[in-house]
Amino acid sequence: MKKYIVIIVLLIVGINVNAQKHEVKLDIFDLVAFKALDGTYQYILNEESAVGVSIFKSLADKDNIFGYREDFSVTPFYRQYFPLGNIENVFVEGFFAINNGTGTSDDGLREVSYTDGAFGLAGGKSFISPRGFVLDIYVGLGRNLFESEGSPNLVPRIGINTGFRF
Repeated sequence: MKKYIVIIVLLIVGINVNAQKHEVKLDIFDLVAFKALDGTYQYILNEESAVGVSIFKSLADKDNIFGYREDFSVTPFYRQYFPLGNIENVFVEGFFAINNGTGTSDDGLREVSYTDGAFGLAGGKSFISPRGFVLDIYVGLGRNLFESEGSPNLVPRIGINTGFRF
């Protein structure tokens, strides 16, 4: 866990900071619902698009309240923002999640570890204060592609992220 935190800090410190181009966020939904840390870094390409990466690490020793058993994932994403009338910062996101965890074997008799990769789509809305506080709300779904033994077919992407734009 420490090495992931060090990598994230080095990435943030090593980035050449331009005005209002970077966002660092923590997913409070995952912390409550899954007992997991989910941090996100996002780089704003222009007023209509952004790229980023989320890193999820479960802190639970057993199943969470949803029975979802993902232990770790890295999820790079691309967001396209659309104005909807007077509503700004609505987005659609394409993502690829490299995920691992534990599941039930194909014969249903034992627990196995899996690693898989999922493509998916999500949609949501960002709220940004004049001083740079950010709140993202999004929901989406991906499908694991490699059919690893024990991996779930579908991977949720649900979040309420809070953080800062700088």
